Amino acid sequence: MLTNSYAESDIQSLDYPENIQRRPGMYVGGTGVEALHHLAYEVIDNAVDEAMAGACKLIAVTIHEDGSITVKDDGRGIPAGLHPEKEKSTLELVFTELHTGGKFAGSSYSTSGGLHGVGIKATNALSEWLTVTVHRDGVIYRQRHVNGLPTTPVRIYTTDEQMLGEMKEAGYEAMIKMHASPTQFSQSIISFKPNGKFLETTDFNFEMIALRLQEIAFQIPRLTIDLQDKRELNKHGDYRSERYHYKGGLIEWVEFLNEGKIPLHEKPVQVYEKINVDAGKAGKVTVEIELALQYHSNLEDGDGLIISTVNTIPTPDGGKHVSGFRAGLTKAINAFATEKRMLKKGTVSGRDVLYGLTAIIKLLMPDPQFTSQTKTQLASDYIQGVINSVAYNAILVAFMKTPSLGRAIVQQAQAASQARKAEKRVRESIMRKSILEVSNLPGKLADCDSRTHPLLTALYIVEGDSAGGSCKLARDRRYQAILPIRGKILNVWRTNLNKSMSNNEVSSIISAIGGGVGSDFSLVDMRYGMIVIMVDADVDGGHIGALLLTLGFKLMRKMVSAGRLFWAVAPLFQLTTKRKKIYAYSDYERDKIIKRFGEKTEVQRYKGLGEMNPEQLRETVFAVDLAQLKHAKTIIAEYESESTQIQNGDDSPIYHPVPLNEHLIKVTIEDIHAAQKAVELLMGQTVAPRKAWLIEQMSK
Repeated sequence: MLTNSYAESDIQSLDYPENIQRRPGMYVGGTGVEALHHLAYEVIDNAVDEAMAGACKLIAVTIHEDGSITVKDDGRGIPAGLHPEKEKSTLELVFTELHTGGKFAGSSYSTSGGLHGVGIKATNALSEWLTVTVHRDGVIYRQRHVNGLPTTPVRIYTTDEQMLGEMKEAGYEAMIKMHASPTQFSQSIISFKPNGKFLETTDFNFEMIALRLQEIAFQIPRLTIDLQDKRELNKHGDYRSERYHYKGGLIEWVEFLNEGKIPLHEKPVQVYEKINVDAGKAGKVTVEIELALQYHSNLEDGDGLIISTVNTIPTPDGGKHVSGFRAGLTKAINAFATEKRMLKKGTVSGRDVLYGLTAIIKLLMPDPQFTSQTKTQLASDYIQGVINSVAYNAILVAFMKTPSLGRAIVQQAQAASQARKAEKRVRESIMRKSILEVSNLPGKLADCDSRTHPLLTALYIVEGDSAGGSCKLARDRRYQAILPIRGKILNVWRTNLNKSMSNNEVSSIISAIGGGVGSDFSLVDMRYGMIVIMVDADVDGGHIGALLLTLGFKLMRKMVSAGRLFWAVAPLFQLTTKRKKIYAYSDYERDKIIKRFGEKTEVQRYKGLGEMNPEQLRETVFAVDLAQLKHAKTIIAEYESESTQIQNGDDSPIYHPVPLNEHLIKVTIEDIHAAQKAVELLMGQTVAPRKAWLIEQMSK
């Protein structure tokens, strides 16, 4: 029933920066840790564009003690003069006016990733302050912004920091010409501090930024990137720092990713094509395609590893370029196998050619179209056929030139096919049973209300029967299901699929989740939107949690990569004052509360989940935030709308769940290479490296 009028006054028109501040998710993909780092990446990508244009050899990124970050590049410097149409400094326009930037012109940069477009305005709008300094034209230009808006005009300084005047003053060009230094080098320096008013966190993660910078350095061999963190000292008393420079480019990147694995062929296959193609309405455009791939003999890596970038920006959700590459690779392998009469019947499937594959797709193209502003999935249709053709022709030529290479890859794909079919039979023999027929599920799985949308629900895998009982009483049965597990589960990293699936606890978890395992895992078939690990905050709980993470990483990696796995953070203390009770999640929080309310504050320490009663659990890890619930419903509606419009396998939209309270932490795989090495170190068969690592950690 409509109770209010709907008139012209109800229509809002928001100007910069409020349009971004009110809806940050539209510009940086949310308000969490990924969004925070997206602010830094937007600035970094602009510096990278200078490197791609051949104008920059060094980028330096510094994280400061106060949580701010600085990005400096030795490129040509952002233009700062008066814009011919706007009659404002271009330096100010770049940071404050949407759809103003170098990448829109199409002449200066043909394949830009950032280039002072929408993203840099989002960084400014979501920062407490931002300062930009440009060395150009023999002088220095500087401007400061607060909450997205300039607080000073663009000021002009000599190279020894003597102020000359402001950009708006008449005759500024003559003033610059008079004082310009003939020996000045050009550079851009951008510093900003994220605003906690709009973001859930403002604490930059060194590893996340390091990974992004390393990936960029692999793609631009002539570029050096320095990273320094002034918040942390190493054991020598120096700031934590890294330098990235890789002369070998994509080949070196593939070899780096395959460290510790047995390669199927010594040298990676490399492909490079620069071609003019028909881009539909855009007409003829020039694209550069570079591929590097190498197979290794680890058949457990059933999905392979394909890293894709567009104009150096990673596209973790894939898109048209990845679909085209996979199709071209599969076609080339089948063409070679047919030519050499290696196929007894049928063909090698696209799934089987991924086993043991490590591949990099680097695409440079003008005006790429993405599914969102965060640029995680490429949507430019025409590129799929282009990469399909390039990959097919180049890879087939490589096979024909070196038949032993082609034969080894075909034989591995055939072996993978046989292994996959055998695994499928094992899975089906267990999955054929209904969830209530699995031996230890009856009476243990407390499921959600069947009327609730599955994507709104969460399955909590809880340590211990006693804790599970309390959780069943505490949960909101509309959205939360409980599956108690008994003690430490099997370490699936050391066992084959047959043994893993025969284990009661493992098979119970897999059956309850419902998506399957391995390369056959289906996000669509998952019975819940989120899977939550909930264990005690002690050594045993940590061990059980590690085993569950290993299970997810090995057998349900698609689920983890899609952001569907979470870790529940239960309180360690309940503090009671005269007026209220407060939960603390660390010793630091406990001490802070005691300091605020006084020593008479009553403190209860929870040694495990079993010590919390249902009411306490309901108020914390099982709380349902109504605002988050509303947001989740909106995200699901948008996802389902996209799904009905795009139904094309790899290019299908990916649902990113919204946790219903702040006590659920998403498990992410930021660096698949590092994650693989870490799991092998901690959960693998070899004892010596693990022992050495533990001794090293103890020494710290």
